[in-house]
Amino acid sequence: MREDPLPYMKQVALFEGFSDSELQLLSQVFRVRRFTPGEALAREGDAAPSFFVVVAGIVSVVKEVSPRVRQRLATIGRNRMLGQIPLIDGGRRPNTLEAAAPVIALECIRDDFERLFNANSPFAYKVLDFVVTDLSQRLRQTNRLLEELLANPGRTLSMVYDAFIEVGKSVHETGEFKAAGLR
Repeated sequence: MREDPLPYMKQVALFEGFSDSELQLLSQVFRVRRFTPGEALAREGDAAPSFFVVVAGIVSVVKEVSPRVRQRLATIGRNRMLGQIPLIDGGRRPNTLEAAAPVIALECIRDDFERLFNANSPFAYKVLDFVVTDLSQRLRQTNRLLEELLANPGRTLSMVYDAFIEVGKSVHETGEFKAAGLR
């Protein structure tokens, strides 16, 4: 039996501007998904047929650097959208989304979203507004991080050097490539 997404939608900031009747209609395109720690919501490189809104829990955004090296890029909590880049450009998943704790998420299939958008639904435009705002905030955060790295090249090189030393120690002790922050 399909779990009703409406009670969860009422807990998420993304849906605050919607009336009860709008939420009722919009709930038809979302489904409730539950994930256990370590379970993937989506895998890097896969087709991206949907996006997620995190209702509860924590999701790790992981980049598959090589077949044996994974780098955690971010940790995302409630009220955040995941998978919105492929929603916009139709591309594949740019990274793996993995539950770091039990997660409750609302999933919307891209085709359902496109039907709303093509019908000039105000719902789709409100969701797109949220997507654009969220992506803009993430871009600003990334720009701030880059500015910090570039503003103090000595500190940045020192951090890279320290990480290099830790990797070297790990390889020497275990014979395997493992670094802090990598799994």
